[in-house]
Amino acid sequence: MENTDQNPFKPLSSNFGTGEVLFLNTLASRFDIIDAANLRFTAAKDLIGTIACMTIQDSPDNSHPAICQAAHLLLSDAWDLFQAVVHKKDDGK
Repeated sequence: MENTDQNPFKPLSSNFGTGEVLFLNTLASRFDIIDAANLRFTAAKDLIGTIACMTIQDSPDNSHPAICQAAHLLLSDAWDLFQAVVHKKDDGK
């Protein structure tokens, strides 16, 4: 699904597989998009901070890959949101 004038929803790049599931509402206000991006950047930063302080002994279940995958997804979504704000036409919102 492409973002057209008739369709305000842009698929996020974190969509994997054959179907697009997660979308950004390009008609949302700049502030709402920035808030959503900020939440994801902060969560990813906190996850990366957690793994940076861990040792293998701290993580006997080897949770490092899961934490890295979660951080990657959060950063991908946050980047898409950030890019949407950067390229959003000045519509007063």
